[in-house]
Amino acid sequence: MSTPSRSNRHGRTRRGGFQRKLIILASVLLAAAVGLGVWFALQPEAGFGGGPGNGAGNAPPLPGGKPSGDERTIAEQKKEREFIERTLSGMSLDERISQMLMVDVEAVAQEAGGVQLVEAMQQLHPGGVVLFRGDIPDIRTVLTLNRQLQQTAAIPLWISTDQEGGIVTRLPFASAMNGNMAIGATGRPEAAAKTGEVLGQMLAKLELNLDFAPVADINSNPDNPVIGLRSYGSDPAQVADFVKAFIGGMHAAGLPAVAKHFPGHGDTATDSHIGLPKLDYGLSRFESVEWVPFRAAIAEGVDAIMSAHIQVPQLEPATAVSKLDGKPVTLPATLSPELLTGVLREQLGFQGVIVTDALNMKAIADHFGSEEAAVMAVKAGADMLLMPPEPAAAASAIRRAVDAGELEAARIDDSVRRILRMKRKYGLLPDTASPPVPLEDAIRGAEAYFQSGSAEQTADCIASEAATAWGSGVKTNLPLLRGDGRRVILIGDQRTVLERVQREIEAAASSAAGGSIQVEARTPMEASSTRQWPTGTIAVWVTQDLHHNRTSAETARSWFQAAAEQGITAAALSVGTPYDIAELPDIPLGIAVYGTTASNLRAGVQALFSAEPPAGKLPVTMP
Repeated sequence: MSTPSRSNRHGRTRRGGFQRKLIILASVLLAAAVGLGVWFALQPEAGFGGGPGNGAGNAPPLPGGKPSGDERTIAEQKKEREFIERTLSGMSLDERISQMLMVDVEAVAQEAGGVQLVEAMQQLHPGGVVLFRGDIPDIRTVLTLNRQLQQTAAIPLWISTDQEGGIVTRLPFASAMNGNMAIGATGRPEAAAKTGEVLGQMLAKLELNLDFAPVADINSNPDNPVIGLRSYGSDPAQVADFVKAFIGGMHAAGLPAVAKHFPGHGDTATDSHIGLPKLDYGLSRFESVEWVPFRAAIAEGVDAIMSAHIQVPQLEPATAVSKLDGKPVTLPATLSPELLTGVLREQLGFQGVIVTDALNMKAIADHFGSEEAAVMAVKAGADMLLMPPEPAAAASAIRRAVDAGELEAARIDDSVRRILRMKRKYGLLPDTASPPVPLEDAIRGAEAYFQSGSAEQTADCIASEAATAWGSGVKTNLPLLRGDGRRVILIGDQRTVLERVQREIEAAASSAAGGSIQVEARTPMEASSTRQWPTGTIAVWVTQDLHHNRTSAETARSWFQAAAEQGITAAALSVGTPYDIAELPDIPLGIAVYGTTASNLRAGVQALFSAEPPAGKLPVTMP
């Protein structure tokens, strides 16, 4: 879909109006003194330091993000406490409520009439914003935008994004790195740590100071439509090790880490962007499977945990009346006091920030509405509300709930303390901020970093470790490709992916093998008859999630059988989840690469040119 909805946080692009937004935001320089004046007034005893918006990339005062302990002096704890209480006391109730909002700037503009963005941001004064691929077209634009956004804020903003690596990335000019399942296939948590560090470095260079990663879900359901390659695998202990490593890497880059999606989204068969998933398991199952990585993340000092919009009726049986059809609907985890407070806070002992998944996703928006969902999420125990469809209306609803006695003001204060503590830790607040780098210097530094190619080199190394071979004749069929001029036919449904694989094969034949190769791409229908193929032709079927389409899987199986009968050398290159292996278990050769990033495809092609099988191991159990 060319213009996906922004309620789909993992496949969204900007629909338009970006230039308009930049022009409007430019006028905030006139209002900057107002915001700074408010901030100075809130902090009469503290120097301003570097000012708002320059905390990205500053190393946290506490290594590893672990909770306060013996390593922190009593004096430091007292200083932090006094600073946060002084800040809190200088904020009105409305300002405290707004600190709990993590908004989509487009939603702010739309709610305010589109042309009043600067004024709307200053009136709303949210705690943070979330940016998408359309907001980040190039280095200069995003750095300029981030500086301008910070100038609208009395208290510096979280400027966040989803940069997981693999299929969920927001930087069109940067390496997509590897998805988590590819990293899991290396068998080395160090690969997750390095990926976390590199992703953190990327974002810090752009003054993006919060990344919604890592995914801590266990992909135990092959039919999961939304997690899949975003998970490290299906083994709870292994996923836990990789989650911990990623958190350490992100902390090493000076950024917070956000584990998601609690209480676990890996065994669902419904995408919460478009529906309301359900996990009908009891406590023992969650403790032994889904919560293992979250416990590990908490022990590692994860800064925030994101809730999932999934129902868990055996743990939270409470219901509400659905706005969609008027029927009772079980509360999802995001709106569940039992799960967010009873389990995450009290049972698992998490003391950091709880952030909701996007509240404009259909699992929430269809059944509960914007204002009601915001109030219910706070009652449940959420600290930050991500992307309420109408941010100002959500803030007003929370204020009304406090005024009516449905919510205690102390409950709001608890959340704001956690948010401010996290901002202070990562250098956003005055007493921990560093002096800002001049904008042009920041742009040049970011350009030099991204042009260096270091991230791509890291991604290539990890992808090569991840590539996984299967089949009945792996060693006898490698190297499959030699650059000896023979004809190679690529088969698959995704023409764009085939063209990218073709370019990688041609480049590898020219550089690595020192020869030439003839490559052409065909659809399965065009490749259905192999009887007229020249002698010596090699076929590579590029598969992507065959298990989701039984007809395609049967077509591929029949084709491989016919190719074997006619003596055609053939292999599969799996570029989706590795469950294609279960659909094609007996073919002579298959290579799974766990994604379609440039690094994934290069690794797959390199494996086809190599005499030795790649060393990657399946990170999931086959159905």
